[in-house]
Amino acid sequence: MRRYSGIPELLEQFMLQQGAEKRWVTVQELRDTFGLTRYRCNTVSGFLRRLHAGTFGQCPYIVLRIDQVEGYRPGDPPKYRYLVKLRSAIAPSVTGMKRPVRV
Repeated sequence: MRRYSGIPELLEQFMLQQGAEKRWVTVQELRDTFGLTRYRCNTVSGFLRRLHAGTFGQCPYIVLRIDQVEGYRPGDPPKYRYLVKLRSAIAPSVTGMKRPVRV
């Protein structure tokens, strides 16, 4: 948990600033918005990939999809964009559902 300290809050703040429940996000956008270091950006990328693999604690967002984005030059390192969505916006009725009981 310590490894990602503060990152869920940054993601939530960013999404609230954008006014969106679902949006493509790049690590570069987060870096520019919050003035993150290059090292911290690697941690942000790892956190977003973890959200894609499954939920993370109490983070209200999940990553539905990860797409590779073409670089400007042939030698550019790969860049990715993450489709981030508010978890409760996916299926709000699921929380009230109960599993059928077999008799």
